[in-house]
Amino acid sequence: MTACRGFFISARIIYQCLEGCSPLFRLLFRTTGDVSMKFQTHIAASLLAATAASATTFESGNWAAAHVGHACYVFTQFPAKHTSGALVLTFYNQGHNASVSYNYAQWPGETEAPWGANDYPALELDGEPSWLGDEMFTHDGPGGYSIEMTDGMLSEFIGAIDATKSTIDVMIERESQKETVVFGRFSPEGFGQALQRAGEWCQFDPSNLPVS
Repeated sequence: MTACRGFFISARIIYQCLEGCSPLFRLLFRTTGDVSMKFQTHIAASLLAATAASATTFESGNWAAAHVGHACYVFTQFPAKHTSGALVLTFYNQGHNASVSYNYAQWPGETEAPWGANDYPALELDGEPSWLGDEMFTHDGPGGYSIEMTDGMLSEFIGAIDATKSTIDVMIERESQKETVVFGRFSPEGFGQALQRAGEWCQFDPSNLPVS
């Protein structure tokens, strides 16, 4: 495992550092398509506690996988320019308690919530609206701002991403302004390979996840 120097220096130095680090370290940060990064507190504790012997990583295209203890993570490494955050799929042994979320990264100087009480998520795949956006909801918690998906919908999400050719857009419909804003744009390249590796590590079939 490659150690990162400059963890607490400037965002640009951190960015340069992470280019040479394993995907395990990239998972510690929410990245924007420019330079700035924010710590992903909801998984940071478990990853920081992991040793080289207990944490395994894999990269493929824009996606990566990490095996930490009893959990496997499949996540985007970088968003498109001018967009922010990361898509993270979490699986426990045999695929139980699986979930997917979009974790937003605040831009430098941004202090308020990125969406309003009446705003709602939307999802586009290859530029076309996906019904899965109706199963997503915003969440503001101690770990930061995120967009979660209704329990039990992960299998459908995996199938949809498998069929996607170019872009995955996580968006917010701003009700008050009558506009749609792309928060995170990601490439599907490498998703299937990263997911397969996570399935091998945590002993689950991505096409046949358990109900609970």
